[in-house]
Amino acid sequence: MTRDRGELSSRFIFHALSGSRELHWRRKRINRRRSSARGLHVSSHRLIAALCLSLSPAAALAHPHVYIDAGLKLILDDSGALTGFEVEWSYDELYSLLIIEDMGLDQDGDGILTEEENALIQGFDADWEPGFDGRLYPRMDGVPVALEDVRDFTAEYRDGRLISRHLHPLAEPLPMEAPLKVQVYDPEFYVDFSMPGAPVVEGRTDCEVELIPGDPSAAPDAYREAIEAVLGSGADPADADVVTVDIGSAGADEADIRCGAGADE
Repeated sequence: MTRDRGELSSRFIFHALSGSRELHWRRKRINRRRSSARGLHVSSHRLIAALCLSLSPAAALAHPHVYIDAGLKLILDDSGALTGFEVEWSYDELYSLLIIEDMGLDQDGDGILTEEENALIQGFDADWEPGFDGRLYPRMDGVPVALEDVRDFTAEYRDGRLISRHLHPLAEPLPMEAPLKVQVYDPEFYVDFSMPGAPVVEGRTDCEVELIPGDPSAAPDAYREAIEAVLGSGADPADADVVTVDIGSAGADEADIRCGAGADE
């Protein structure tokens, strides 16, 4: 389910913010928030996106700042065991535009990057801390599946959106002997993830995949309640960016994968 992102005149907001006192004030606040970000790369580009979105009344408590449509492909070995996930993140149009403009790319505005420009966006979101979970949460029989560090980042700019891909290997192959549940979410709600399409299974043909959409209002409600629990009711939205909360998987889409005999259960 793709969330409703609303309509913003992003190009106008981007230029209107430059050099303003409001920008300086919000930059100081969000810089404090950046220091507590856990792994998800908070670049200067993301900071600008956060500043823009936090000026919108519809942003509620200044979260989320970024919207990502996540795509997953399950990679299985010759024995049918799961070895990893190919992950695709499609960033929202506003955040994508801000990065492209801030990097000085697509100067002719045709939405197509040159070969040299395309090389510059490779790894734009790959500055992760070792051990970062990548906001990917697979579970089997209720037990989290151990993952290794992410690798093999690639990126492209297509139809006004930045799309990055990476490989997230498992710590060891996992036999698909029980149902696997997979979610992609940011427990701090800095990013709003959604899975518009069911994951693809590569390596065997006896698997069934069900995508269960989450409640779009659950995460904003949980975030608001968590912030109010820390700051009190009627909190200044600007103060929310200096507080880290954990709303867990509230509202997250879920993919259920069953293979072999379990696919018929």
